[in-house]
Amino acid sequence: MPLTQLPSLAERQTASDHVADALRQAIVSGQFEDGEELNQVELAQHFNVSRVPIREALRRLQAEGLVSAEAHRRATVIGLNRERAEETFTIRALLESFMLERAAERLTAEDLATLGELCDKMDEVAANHGQWLELNRRFHQQLLMPARSPVAMAIVERLVGQVERYLRRSGGIQRAEEAGREHRQILRALKRGDVERAKTVLYRHILSTWKSVSASLPTVAARSADGAN
Repeated sequence: MPLTQLPSLAERQTASDHVADALRQAIVSGQFEDGEELNQVELAQHFNVSRVPIREALRRLQAEGLVSAEAHRRATVIGLNRERAEETFTIRALLESFMLERAAERLTAEDLATLGELCDKMDEVAANHGQWLELNRRFHQQLLMPARSPVAMAIVERLVGQVERYLRRSGGIQRAEEAGREHRQILRALKRGDVERAKTVLYRHILSTWKSVSASLPTVAARSADGAN
């Protein structure tokens, strides 16, 4: 089973936390295929726990839109078709633009310096797509955190989690370099106080990422997010 064991259960708050974290990591990193079954018996054996924390973990991942775990049906990894993925990116673009307008009022010189440092680090690791994605996620979190919008941030994080495995599959140094330039355009606009320009670039930046991902998506996923086959 393609799962990496996380720290021991004794170090976790609950067994279901541990299982949910491990499964989430495996799904977003692309270790499971879209539509792949998550067998509860095998998972219980793998984690050396009863099926109770397995069911709890699957319910949590279902709420995050990563797993289909309906009653009396086998749990499977939810896949996105192009239509659903495009909607996900569009909602994220709209939401992040809204959050950036709120965040811009509170961004400090230290915040802007941190964003610049993240841009530099992303340039350094552009050839390592996994590392670049981690830094990219940190950049967007740092950019939006001053908005102080926990509900909106939680939604953004969920949307990012649903598409991250597709980002990993479609990765390339060309898009990393383009995205890096877009990040710096956002940063320059914020430094000038041109919030509208920063919002426009951020919106286009997210949709440009969608375009780079779309080619790697099937027209119909193994199992789409709405349960269609």
